[in-house]
Amino acid sequence: MPSPHQKSNLPILDLSKYQPNDPSSHSSQEFLKELDKTMRNIGFFYVKNHGIPLTVQQDAFKAMKAFFKLPLEEKLKIELINSPHFRGYTRMKGETTNFKQDNREQVDLAREQNAETLEGRPAYVGLRGPNQWPEGVPGFKEDITALMAAMTDVALILLRAMVRTLNIDEDKFMAMFGNDYGARVKLLRYPAMSNEEDRPNEHGLGVGPHKDSGFLALLLQDELGGLQVQTQTGKWVDAVPIPNTFVVNIGEILERLTRKTFVATTHRVLTLTSTDQDRFSFPLFLAPALETRIPQLDVPLAAKNVVSDVKEEQLLQDEVYGVNELNSYCRSHTKVAQKWYPLQCTNGVADKVITKP
Repeated sequence: MPSPHQKSNLPILDLSKYQPNDPSSHSSQEFLKELDKTMRNIGFFYVKNHGIPLTVQQDAFKAMKAFFKLPLEEKLKIELINSPHFRGYTRMKGETTNFKQDNREQVDLAREQNAETLEGRPAYVGLRGPNQWPEGVPGFKEDITALMAAMTDVALILLRAMVRTLNIDEDKFMAMFGNDYGARVKLLRYPAMSNEEDRPNEHGLGVGPHKDSGFLALLLQDELGGLQVQTQTGKWVDAVPIPNTFVVNIGEILERLTRKTFVATTHRVLTLTSTDQDRFSFPLFLAPALETRIPQLDVPLAAKNVVSDVKEEQLLQDEVYGVNELNSYCRSHTKVAQKWYPLQCTNGVADKVITKP
């Protein structure tokens, strides 16, 4: 089991202070100053007063819990292996993080898109496509989509605010997203260590130490806890659940773009031992269009000696965003990757994925 950890003192930012249409106002400037400090020194924070109604959050969680209560054969009707777009259900221990099987089951979903032909095109284009939706939970698609859309709006507001703290051209930066920006969610269930039916592995990690790919992650967690953040000195602290807040962190690609001015923070989820209840969470990951070439901004380099359980060679840092996203799936969902991308993924290690015309 992971070693004991200390309590969290992660900052709580009040999004109602920020006025996107009046970024020069006193309250907006106060918010941006706090945001900049947080992104440079921690990379993780809570956001409150985000404007998403509690009913939208609660309805999505009810739908998610109802799905996970379905018999396994029903859940497997939308199994991830069916989808070249990596969308669908993954059973317990079916995903790998930091070389260990995750103690969780999940559903991966994303913006609804049309599948595209891959002939003569980069293989990562195959990540675009439709979702698989279950039939056994009435209102599931509507409730999940509503929360996903609302969280995407909040994430885009936060991303634009981060751009302002860097003093770069906002329109030029946001052009990387365009109409084909990526927004993916995971519906996550973490059984407690005492669960006899879905017995977790003894390593005690719901998901192991990792950094999120993409630009920005927004997480809605339940009241049980288990999420931990690694500070830049290497200590682990709890991201204690706070009602009606989201946990926010930046991803590896934003770290690359800012040349480590903003550092993607390592985090993990512990398998709970103090309760027999399941833990549920709903993270959303915001990313640019797959074809985007990620520049490195002309910003002053920050001299940092960050301690992390994620090694530098594990980071996904290709210039083309789509390469990074497909590489991530190649190593975390090896069976699915081998079925749909056998030439790009070899033994769970992603090769360069751009195909020849």
